[in-house]
Amino acid sequence: MKESLMGKLDGKVAFITGAARGQGRSHAIKLAEEGADIIAVDICSQIASVEYDMATPEDLDETVRLVEALDRRIFAQQADVRDLAALEKA
Repeated sequence: MKESLMGKLDGKVAFITGAARGQGRSHAIKLAEEGADIIAVDICSQIASVEYDMATPEDLDETVRLVEALDRRIFAQQADVRDLAALEKA
């Protein structure tokens, strides 16, 4: 692992929901740039009541790739924020 510059969030862990794309991904990247390691969750499947396309497992994989490119650790898991047990497991 490359030596990273000290950031404001070194030694911290950020828990980010909806991390597969959009605002969640941008938060994961920004916080990683500041030194945080990331726990990233996203449902990565379609919800019947949502009319637009939801994120995919491949989108979450891309978030992992982008955070790891910043030499930060990331744990990513598909989980539904409406399911407390799934979030606790993550």
